[in-house]
Amino acid sequence: MIKKLNWEYDAKYSFFLVDEIESTNTYFKEHREEYPDRSVLIAQRQTKGRGRYNRVWESKDDITFSILLKHNASYNIIAPLALSLALYSLGYDTGIKWPNDIYMQDKKLAGILIEDLYQITFHSAVIGIGLNMSDKEEYNAIGLNSKLSKYEIIDAILVKLDELLQMDIKDLIALYRKKSIVIGRMVYYHDKLYKAIGVSNLGYLILKNDYEEICISCDEINLKESLR
Repeated sequence: MIKKLNWEYDAKYSFFLVDEIESTNTYFKEHREEYPDRSVLIAQRQTKGRGRYNRVWESKDDITFSILLKHNASYNIIAPLALSLALYSLGYDTGIKWPNDIYMQDKKLAGILIEDLYQITFHSAVIGIGLNMSDKEEYNAIGLNSKLSKYEIIDAILVKLDELLQMDIKDLIALYRKKSIVIGRMVYYHDKLYKAIGVSNLGYLILKNDYEEICISCDEINLKESLR
């Protein structure tokens, strides 16, 4: 059963909590008309959470929540920035691996799934965030291992999200470039080797090799070095 939360922290959203659910993103997509803009659904346990390309991500003790937003913005830039910068404010130095993964100490800490919903024109976006609270050695993943409550961490992310939503896209791109752990590194894209040389003013990752220079909007890349 989904219940409304009385939020004791700073973020100005409508909060909902569920003990167990297949996917908070899927739920918001299917029930988007029933919830107001700036709704947040937090799951204590998610049994069929989805990453990019419908990869399954199950969680019991980690932070899993989705945000329903009914105004359009550059969420592919803003969402990972909000997570990385919020964690920095809490004492964790993290970086962004294109397009939406958060890494710490060369290991994956969090993933973000952004889904835009259209009814001829833009209707809403659902941003799903999965943040490891403990290490997962079998996946070469790291956790926060924090004494902070899940709710304090979620609040910090949402407060930062609101700050970034007020910023100009050029300033957002500049921040994203600073937090990127991909720029300057060799990457594989569609089995070809490139160097990631920057992020364009439109938010595209720029890749270059001896033969071509290309821009990609949201496709995944593989880093040539140890980071995965």
